[in-house]
Amino acid sequence: MISDIYKEFMLEQKFRNNTGKTIEWYQDNLEKFFIWLDTDNPANLSLENFKQYGVYLHDNVIKHNGDKLSDSSVQGCLRAVKAFYNYAIEQQYIDDFSRKLKLPKVHHREQQILDDEEIETLFSCFGNSETDTRNKCFIAYMLDCGLRRGELTKINIGDVDIKNKTTIIKGKGGKQRFVPMGSMSSSLLSEYIKLYRSSAGLTSPLFIDNNGERCSDNLIKQLFKRLKDRSGIKRLHPHLLRHTFATYYIADGGDLETLRLILGHANIQTTQRYLHMAFNLKLQKSRHTSHIDKLYKM
Repeated sequence: MISDIYKEFMLEQKFRNNTGKTIEWYQDNLEKFFIWLDTDNPANLSLENFKQYGVYLHDNVIKHNGDKLSDSSVQGCLRAVKAFYNYAIEQQYIDDFSRKLKLPKVHHREQQILDDEEIETLFSCFGNSETDTRNKCFIAYMLDCGLRRGELTKINIGDVDIKNKTTIIKGKGGKQRFVPMGSMSSSLLSEYIKLYRSSAGLTSPLFIDNNGERCSDNLIKQLFKRLKDRSGIKRLHPHLLRHTFATYYIADGGDLETLRLILGHANIQTTQRYLHMAFNLKLQKSRHTSHIDKLYKM
């Protein structure tokens, strides 16, 4: 039965000591797949059904905001299903067609990063209260260090080194990395810690909510909803700040491998997209040398 294979698969994920977030990701995506499949017979774990489910996700699933799933979201859902299929193949519950299990291509849309004026607008949205000082640190971390939304909530007091302007970040899969920050970000963090977190222990969360608890992903989601209205930047979302950081990093002369390490990418191919984005940025800011302008003395 598929349900029995699923139990074995999830036990394997826990045995591998995968993070709770990874295990929840498998649970969520596989349960949706099983609902669509509507059978407990392993014979229906076929290549055709794998492809049909991909088409269903792309054409029929609608998000809360009324949009269809993006190519990357579809690929992410199918990646979980593919891992389950491969486990079933390895355990010889189904025939081996693993070589034919391919994920659909992701067509990246051109990201319009934040310009200087929009960045200044974002920072101007905050006052001097404890909540605003904390939220300004969120924005600084994302724009200056390229942090993911979920990484902000995991930072502890002891992870921050104001003197050396670095932070230890706990990324995907529990992997840790050192991330450098600029003078403005370290100054904002220093002020926040001095005013509101000076008595906290090294293992205490850096960012807390109004109840004194560690900030949640949902708190940052809600912050960006408010910022979108307050700033007037309708395309604003947390990952846009990460794209903005990475693009400016390359455009300002940073190298690709260092950027990969800062962003926490597993391979350089993921990071290479920012070469194209940085080139487009330079193109926008540079003065176009037109041969026909010279010819006609324009």
